[in-house]
Amino acid sequence: MKGVVFTQYLEMVEEKFGFDISDEMIEKSGVSGVYTQAGNYPATDLLAMVKSLSEITNISVADLVFTYGEHLFEILIKIYPEPVKKYNNSFEFISNVESVVHPEVKKLYPDSDLPTFELLSMDEKKMVIVYKSSKPMMDFAKGLMIGCAKHYNEDLEVSYDEPQVIDGLFNAKFTLIRK
Repeated sequence: MKGVVFTQYLEMVEEKFGFDISDEMIEKSGVSGVYTQAGNYPATDLLAMVKSLSEITNISVADLVFTYGEHLFEILIKIYPEPVKKYNNSFEFISNVESVVHPEVKKLYPDSDLPTFELLSMDEKKMVIVYKSSKPMMDFAKGLMIGCAKHYNEDLEVSYDEPQVIDGLFNAKFTLIRK
């Protein structure tokens, strides 16, 4: 995973829980805790930190990963504001992540291991997409989607089916309902 994901996670933990909890999380997880935005790091490091934070705070891993995804969307649109300007709502943006956003990420970070999103159906109120990734980060994707909806001042309900591992990839069908 790209370093920006790690650096922003550590900033969020310090902001929400304080430096002492952040330090304890790093120590307990056994990772180095030293990350640069441009670096590439194993997703297992991030997951180890989330697991440790969950144990320290008694907040579920799923809730922490979701919250981080929601938080990161806000940060990413501050760093890279152009993509969200092209669209009028969350469905337009999310349905174009694969064709517009991810190619731009690949230009900046050619070695990125990004998930794919396959649009199955979309109308005014409902969107169904399939998430495929080498990493089980469905709650992270869900948080990013909710963060996107908040950016467009929308109320969005996001759920996903139990993921299945197919050809080494986590596959989950997401249903997004605009309220």
